[in-house]
Amino acid sequence: MHITGEHYHVYNRGAHKAPIFLDGNDYAHFVKLLYVANDTRNLGRGWSNRDTWMPCAKEKIVDIFAYCAMPNHFHIGVIEKAPDGLEKFMRRLFTAYTAYYNKKYDHSGTLFQGACKSKHVDNDDYLRYLIEYIHLNPFGIDEPYLMKTAKPEYFMEALEYSKNYEFSSLKDYLGVIRPQNIIVSMQR
Repeated sequence: MHITGEHYHVYNRGAHKAPIFLDGNDYAHFVKLLYVANDTRNLGRGWSNRDTWMPCAKEKIVDIFAYCAMPNHFHIGVIEKAPDGLEKFMRRLFTAYTAYYNKKYDHSGTLFQGACKSKHVDNDDYLRYLIEYIHLNPFGIDEPYLMKTAKPEYFMEALEYSKNYEFSSLKDYLGVIRPQNIIVSMQR
């Protein structure tokens, strides 16, 4: 059970640690779904045919404050906006992305490794750490064996690498103007 108004770290990976994003279009579709699925209204057929990034009146289910899609997993920082909002959002996101993936790759069966995991962010220090962790996660693509405890030693390298990564919200924090800015509710 999640608490309305509280911060959570939500994450999951592909079943058997398999990749869930096989090309740039997969990543882009997932990122679009972070925006489109975050609405109390039905997605409806053909949503991808309209301008996804067009601001519209939405009743958001959660506030997303950070995200990163990686080859075989993802991280999302959210604030619960309404009772069961996080569960509703994740169900919509998983259902829509799995339908896309299954159709594109003629796949069937489990795509994600069980239910989505979530961890309550219970203090400001952990919140700051989480935002940094999510945004520097792409450095792990080139340095997969770098232990988490060693990452602070490589902060500048991780930051430089992650600045150029398209499928996270770091660019939004850096003030880069792009359509995806609409996904993130910045934490001040």
